[in-house]
Amino acid sequence: MAVSCQPVLLIADEPTTALDVTIQAQILDLLDELQTQNQMSILLITHDLGVVAERADDIAVMYASRIVEMARAKPFFEEPLHPYAQGLLKSLPQLNLSLKRLTTIAGTVPEPLHFPNGCKFHPRCTLGYHDNRCRTVEPLLREVRTGRTVACWLVPGYETDEEHAEYESKYGKRE
Repeated sequence: MAVSCQPVLLIADEPTTALDVTIQAQILDLLDELQTQNQMSILLITHDLGVVAERADDIAVMYASRIVEMARAKPFFEEPLHPYAQGLLKSLPQLNLSLKRLTTIAGTVPEPLHFPNGCKFHPRCTLGYHDNRCRTVEPLLREVRTGRTVACWLVPGYETDEEHAEYESKYGKRE
């Protein structure tokens, strides 16, 4: 029904969740066919990074209701910048590794009514948990490289020189 009016944009929210891989592939192939036939864009919302890697041109990673990183697919999978995105990719099974347990991201997602101050990911972050700025000031999405946007104080290139100097004058040098 969603494509009967030939939309310019189709929002597909978890279109393959709980489907076996055969049906999942058929649905994704149908979406590809409809996309080409109708010359429409598809906003694919999914937790399945395998589907993302195979189908997406551009990626936006969300955490606690905010986009924390945006990039073209290839650079994202080669080098995720945000600590949450890095954790997501590290948690994927690897064929060349024989781990008994998959890597996980410590902690739990905060409840929307009780988001922490600062970066919403900082209580689970291995980089910023002890960084005062991460705990107090929520970073905005900012371009740090051509075509790479991220919301993280600790990603190289995120802070301007003025912000860095202001931080050090208030809190001293970072370790």
